[in-house]
Amino acid sequence: MAVEQAVEQVLGGATPRVIASGRTDAGVHALGQVVSFRSDVERTPQKMRDGLNATLPAEIACLEAAQAHPEFHALRSATGKLYRYVIRVGPVPTALGRNRSWQVRYPLDVGAMGEALSLLEGEHDFTCFRAAGCASKSPVRRINRAGLDVVEGELWIEVHGVGFLRHMVRNIVGSLHEVGRHKQEPAWFTHLIEARDRTLAGPTAPALGLHLVRVDYPHALLTGGSSSG
Repeated sequence: MAVEQAVEQVLGGATPRVIASGRTDAGVHALGQVVSFRSDVERTPQKMRDGLNATLPAEIACLEAAQAHPEFHALRSATGKLYRYVIRVGPVPTALGRNRSWQVRYPLDVGAMGEALSLLEGEHDFTCFRAAGCASKSPVRRINRAGLDVVEGELWIEVHGVGFLRHMVRNIVGSLHEVGRHKQEPAWFTHLIEARDRTLAGPTAPALGLHLVRVDYPHALLTGGSSSG
């Protein structure tokens, strides 16, 4: 809603339909969200970017604006998304990142978590990590890469895929947490996928640790247009 209102103001009252690459739950962060719209009102990319940043609330920033190919669609044209979930491990919380990571005060077995993550790669029925109320017609998704890095006392869990089910990444992390504290073995992830039963998996991890890092598109659709923003 805030982005739509800002676009309308920058375009001088025009009200194009603003389309996002996907929706994020309350508390989830977007480092690289992408939106598109079509308008007959002429604005250079720089004026569009600067105008939006002068209008948007402080919690939202337009990093870049560009004229895309006429067929570009922020949602339907996406070929992949990268999500990062941040877990901060240790007894001392971070003041600056308190709303951007899940604080876990006890040690986690990083090796076991990484082993479990690797079992997600490929195409699977991810019913076990699908939240109730998910509107997707099929629970089958492809995970291109799933890995874990330790960055300055934080665990960065990154999952790249073509598409995701509702709460899928947060449900994966909730189950990883069970593996990390030795309540389950890494091979449990294979059992969960085969069982296709959400009730067997771990709880949903808090929203505040999840970040949409990047959305991928075919390069040919990112240039050469005159009616999309």
